[in-house]
Amino acid sequence: MSHNITLKDSYLGIPISVWKVILGFTLFRLLLALILPLTPQEAYYWSWSRDLALSYFDHPPLASYSIWLTTLIFGQTIFGIKLAAVLWYFGMNIIWALMIQEMFENTRQTFWTLLALNASIVYELYGFVITPDTPLLFTWTACIFALWKLVQSENPKWWYIAGLFMGLAWLGKYSGIMLVPSVLLFTMVSKNQRKWLLTPHPYLGVLLAILVFSPVLIWNAQHDWMSFAFQGSQRAAGMGQWKLRFVGELLGSQFFILSPYLFVVVFATLIRYGRRLFSDLDDKILLLLSSGLITSIFFIAISFRSLVKMNWLAPAYWSLIILGIYHLFQSPQRFNRMRIGIISSLIFLGIGISVVAIPNVPLGEGNTWSGWKQAADDVEALKDSLLQEGENPFIFSTNYKASSLLKFYLPDQPRTYAQDIIGEPALQFDLWPKTEELRGRSGLLVVDNRREYRFKSKKIIPYFSEVKKLRTIRIENFGKLVRKIDIYLCSDYKGMGQEPL
Repeated sequence: MSHNITLKDSYLGIPISVWKVILGFTLFRLLLALILPLTPQEAYYWSWSRDLALSYFDHPPLASYSIWLTTLIFGQTIFGIKLAAVLWYFGMNIIWALMIQEMFENTRQTFWTLLALNASIVYELYGFVITPDTPLLFTWTACIFALWKLVQSENPKWWYIAGLFMGLAWLGKYSGIMLVPSVLLFTMVSKNQRKWLLTPHPYLGVLLAILVFSPVLIWNAQHDWMSFAFQGSQRAAGMGQWKLRFVGELLGSQFFILSPYLFVVVFATLIRYGRRLFSDLDDKILLLLSSGLITSIFFIAISFRSLVKMNWLAPAYWSLIILGIYHLFQSPQRFNRMRIGIISSLIFLGIGISVVAIPNVPLGEGNTWSGWKQAADDVEALKDSLLQEGENPFIFSTNYKASSLLKFYLPDQPRTYAQDIIGEPALQFDLWPKTEELRGRSGLLVVDNRREYRFKSKKIIPYFSEVKKLRTIRIENFGKLVRKIDIYLCSDYKGMGQEPL
């Protein structure tokens, strides 16, 4: 069932109908970037962009570099931050469209596949919320596309382009390392491509990837390899006994972020083609399968002994969705079911986005963003009052994410502190030097009623002479309490020079 296109029906090799999908979703993300609040994670990575470095404690720097660029142009605003995600995803959608059209030469299939890819919460979310996952997904996709161009042309230059994007994937997020076994699996299993293993090109491509990644290596060498320890050995040491609960939590989260229909498509594809891995699959099928197979198996296996966060499998899904839609297109009967399934996924996505778009939506622990602008306004007013009384308070919270949100929303976006003030690990906040003397000064402490942010009296009181509550902010909607934020005055900070009594 081939639907060839003419020059009039396409632009840059992408069918016009597919461009409408790309541009439509991009405009939708731009709108969301304009109206949605800043998430705590975005505020944290934005705070990195205000202090550019070769790398950072818990992640490589590519997301924050892109935030630095978009905020340089559009200002230190929520839109300026979120625009980085929109641009990464615009580029990724173009690569998706080119790859699908070149692989299957079916305009209708390209249209529906791209619609399916944009219909899942996991891929829509990172299209307007900038985290390390966003550049990781783009660079992972670009690396696999380079290998597809290698299959088409047999030109060894594509090994170097793939190596470039592999290195950039590592600069995006450490889990980009899963590209190495994925690419190796494809190259070894493919009868047409394993010949490359006897040439220098794949190895020089990996060498190029290491060179691109070298800023992170240099930074870690200067900081006792703390990022690798945090993301590697410390996580491995934290793995416990075998627990089916973790597997259930993983599958439940994937059911939600993919949508029920695409969840079935992905895991049916994984089983259908995974068992045929060594049965002489066509290179395009094998490439798509290899891109998603290793990562899926690895994290599902990990979930038997440890909690796997819902976003960790995101790089595995896009190629499996492409492969799943290809299979469904082989039968008119399956196509009709597929169309209904994708439309149901779009409805599921729409409900999810609309819920998040409601100001101060009462989602319990799930609402991480409400109230912080008002909290920053109140903190600034209290700070001004204390300044008039001769005090010069610093501002801190019991969680690095809350501290990042405060920094963003406060006028002039000053330095804020996190749980490092009370001797608790605070990730990147631990590494930023304290350029002002805090000992003897008062601190304005901001906490809320979420589990990870709430007031911990036994940990806070020993570091100050007196701790008293100044104000409580109650954010309500639909007759329910959405967020309760407390502001405390913590007098005469004793510092970290010695253990508090």
